[in-house]
Amino acid sequence: MEVTNVYLSDNIIDENVEMLLRLANSKSLPLGYYVIVVSDKPEELLIMMGSSEVNTDRFINKNYKIVGFGKGKLETKHLLQFMIEDILINTGDVDKSNFLTIRN
Repeated sequence: MEVTNVYLSDNIIDENVEMLLRLANSKSLPLGYYVIVVSDKPEELLIMMGSSEVNTDRFINKNYKIVGFGKGKLETKHLLQFMIEDILINTGDVDKSNFLTIRN
């Protein structure tokens, strides 16, 4: 699994991305952690979900593409904003294909 392009918020920048992905995919994401995923709805780009939602069968069954992790709601909201700006600056456009093709 290639995980080089998953965004991390400032307060977890040194954490192991592979470990975070394993925790999210095994319904064991710690309290206070959030994931940012590519939305499966056409009208949405990205969705921020807390550990209480991630640690459910519904999340696992949806097979969301995780593109970011944050710790704390405010920090994760800042990360979400940064991600969108980063994609816009680097590609000139913000759409799902950018997150689907250049992320893990």
